Amino acid sequence: MIEFQKITEAEGLASIRAIADEIWPETFAPILSPEQIAYMMEMMYAPQVMADELAQGYTFEIVRIDGEDAGYLVCSPYHDDMMKIHKVYLRSRFHGRGVGQAMLEEAQRIARSCGFKRVRLNVNKQNFRAIKAYERNGFTTVESVKNPIGNGFFMDDFVMEKRLGEKE
Repeated sequence: MIEFQKITEAEGLASIRAIADEIWPETFAPILSPEQIAYMMEMMYAPQVMADELAQGYTFEIVRIDGEDAGYLVCSPYHDDMMKIHKVYLRSRFHGRGVGQAMLEEAQRIARSCGFKRVRLNVNKQNFRAIKAYERNGFTTVESVKNPIGNGFFMDDFVMEKRLGEKE
């Protein structure tokens, strides 16, 4: 059974960091240097960074499969009619079971409930599995960006968007 738990207190963010500590090296080792992975983990998953995002209105949710933490998603308002999906990560042992699809549907449900008409996300240009999953879910590439993030590192991403219907 797939369940989503919204994190409302900073204490709950440690679970997301624990999942990220497993997923990030596995997902990005073929794409990024160990130094860039470590840098980005600290940049995005330091306790104070996540607590600040929570205080700013970001939505953090853990997805559980039969009671086990399987992944997480993070999203926030972006523009007047758009929500940004910042993070959607799933432990590899849960791939191929429809969980990623359910996570994207949950993000879109959140967006619609807040009155947003579109969702946007960034994906590393070399993360082919994720790109294909997003395309299967109706996302299209709208932009290619290469943003400096400090320490000489860059995020080399596709920006993808999806227009939301009333019911999907």
